[in-house]
Amino acid sequence: MASATKLLKEEHRSIRAALDFAERMTSRIERGEEISLEGLARLMEFIHLFVEQCHHAKEEKIFFPALESKGVGTSDGPLGVMLADHERGRDLIRTMNEAAEEYQPGLAKSGEHWARAAWDYSGLMQEHFGKEEEILFRMADSVLSPEEQGVIVTDFQRLDEENLGPGKHEELRARMIELASQRT
Repeated sequence: MASATKLLKEEHRSIRAALDFAERMTSRIERGEEISLEGLARLMEFIHLFVEQCHHAKEEKIFFPALESKGVGTSDGPLGVMLADHERGRDLIRTMNEAAEEYQPGLAKSGEHWARAAWDYSGLMQEHFGKEEEILFRMADSVLSPEEQGVIVTDFQRLDEENLGPGKHEELRARMIELASQRT
């Protein structure tokens, strides 16, 4: 069975594909080019469902509490930093959602608000994943037994089904891979 940290790293790969797609969209906007409304909507849906309702929910409701129970610091420790990053990300997602609703192809500068927020979000998440993978996940692998990680993985699967529905997690990952391979 895969460990909880391995599953979270796999999700990071899917999210990084979405971030790469977002960065390509921002580059097009910055060059004054139009972007696909469908691509923009699908990206925002992925961020809402996969990043927030799946990935961050797993960390905040299951993974972080498991680490806290093992003495990993919350408010003044690594978990506090991770939670602060999640909140900053949510602020940027709200900005991206508002700007996505305002975007109108052909209207000069209409996507610049979204592009700025998307660049900031991508940078934040890339840095956040680095901190998780280099510090927090290593810490987790040293304090959580394989049995405890197995329980966490089972809880992750349950949460995916509750939050997204059966099979939706893999469907979202596949859609993002397909979307990321397309032009923006």
